[in-house]
Amino acid sequence: MEYSDNSILLVDDEAAVLSSLKRLLRVLKCQIFTSESPLEALDLLKEQPVDIVISDMRMPEMGGECFLEQVAELCPETERIVISGYSDAQATIDAINRGKVSRFMLKPWEDDDVLKVVKKGFELASLKKENQRLSAETQEKNDALEALNKSLDAKVQARTEQLKLANRSLKSSYRSVVRMFSTLTARRLGVKASSNNQRLNRILVTVASRLDITGSELKQLYYAWQLRQIGKLSFTDNLLQVPYLKLAAEQQRIYQNHPVLAQAACLMVRPLYPAGQIIIQHKEYLDGSGYPKGLGKAEISLRAQILCVVNDYVELVLGAYDERHYSTAEAISYMQDVAPERYNQDAVNALSEVVELLSQSGDALNDKVIHSDQLRKNMKLSRDLISEEGILLLSVDQVIDETAIERIREIEFNLEESFKIYISQ
Repeated sequence: MEYSDNSILLVDDEAAVLSSLKRLLRVLKCQIFTSESPLEALDLLKEQPVDIVISDMRMPEMGGECFLEQVAELCPETERIVISGYSDAQATIDAINRGKVSRFMLKPWEDDDVLKVVKKGFELASLKKENQRLSAETQEKNDALEALNKSLDAKVQARTEQLKLANRSLKSSYRSVVRMFSTLTARRLGVKASSNNQRLNRILVTVASRLDITGSELKQLYYAWQLRQIGKLSFTDNLLQVPYLKLAAEQQRIYQNHPVLAQAACLMVRPLYPAGQIIIQHKEYLDGSGYPKGLGKAEISLRAQILCVVNDYVELVLGAYDERHYSTAEAISYMQDVAPERYNQDAVNALSEVVELLSQSGDALNDKVIHSDQLRKNMKLSRDLISEEGILLLSVDQVIDETAIERIREIEFNLEESFKIYISQ
């Protein structure tokens, strides 16, 4: 077996010994260095590390134990072997302790023994080199893995923030879409956007909260409230402008499809599915006299029962049910006394209390009214900004920036209006 990748340094003050050992080791095809001086050998090792050093024990310039001690400091991975013609026990112990010698051989040596010792030393050196290579490769991979993990962590964090931002943007988009269609529907029905709509929204939310509807259930109920009339967008003016009780029987049958049409519209936007389920039941009555399916109390969800109460209250007050506009007291009396079998009375009672409370306290928002010349960046709208014609210009909770300020002032100029702008304090 050849050891062309291995090297050995022979140190002995006798040239004949060096020549003999060199001749013996040539059969291994290894790289062989020789030196008759321990000091020169140390200089050589500084420039050319080797796998094995074989040193004589007694040399004039320096004892083998001292030389090998310095070799151990200079090249700790190099295997150190002593070969000597003296069987001095103390010298051997010193060499082992100070020079950290791994083997001790006597002169004259047996060629086979020397070859076996050197081969074993080379094999051990090769194992050390391979272990170092593997350790370095493992460390490099670990460093790369750690860098990758950090990069992945950063990417995951960045992606998470992007998803959160996208989710917030998506939710905001849903709210904007809901409000847009709600406003379009109101205008199609001839109802101008006004501050009264905000009070009606608050009535619904407060009634629902009193009946323990909160969180995502309340959000979907609110969406259903905003979109409950979207199914009427395709109706003729005659169907929309005539109170329900004044419609002919055939017209009423057509009119009664609006919850189905509204639910179908909601099915096109997956997050609005639950709102659609509420909408399709909001004209069902507990006694089974409602539409479109004539469901009974057990089949109608609580949220749909709440929406039914607030919706019918609004229709009675606005004259959409009967040609006569009911007063607030008359509308509630109708649901409590005239047709109590239709409505959830807990919801009706909550509605009565909320309406009375709002009538006493008025608008409970903490805001102020300013004009466009008083607008400043980062102000926040407390109510929708609506033109005199009922056009929704900016939504509640929008934070004002320079672009919005310029837009508001430009619209005022074009419409020849002076807006009252409600800003949170």
